[in-house]
Amino acid sequence: MTGLAGALLVSAAEMPGSRLMSGFCRALVVVGAVFGVALLSAGVASADGPVQMKSRLGDVCLDGPSGNFNAPAVINPCDGSETQRWNFNSPGQIESVAFPGNCLAVDVLSEWPVTLVPCNGGLGQRWSLQPNGQISTVLAGCLNAGFGAPNPGTEVNHLNCGLDGPGEEWDRIP
Repeated sequence: MTGLAGALLVSAAEMPGSRLMSGFCRALVVVGAVFGVALLSAGVASADGPVQMKSRLGDVCLDGPSGNFNAPAVINPCDGSETQRWNFNSPGQIESVAFPGNCLAVDVLSEWPVTLVPCNGGLGQRWSLQPNGQISTVLAGCLNAGFGAPNPGTEVNHLNCGLDGPGEEWDRIP
């Protein structure tokens, strides 16, 4: 064994009759193993490849049609294009496949439009996919497909969660 756990086990073995130290070392090894498994699991969750985000309003997907700074995210008919494919990265960033290095963001002051800007890990770029299909932010809002109007080119907004039902519910499509 290497590292801190190995050093502690060797130290415990060198202390004859030290059951307390031996128990501590076993606990330390178990905690380290659990932590290691948790880290590996977290890596797998974020590395499942690009997906489309399909709105539960119908056959429309989250689209980042332009790589221009602060370009609005919109919904468009799902077509599988690169502008509709996204990577979920740590720490909760949603990065464009078509425009690598650009992530979905909300302005922390206005909290209204969702735009594509360079990924920086800021609060406005931290998203979390909820079990009910909502994509929420640490700013207490949800990704919303334009107030529930599934028209092509409709801008995606960041609104309080729970205001729009299917307009704020999304499915990840590989």
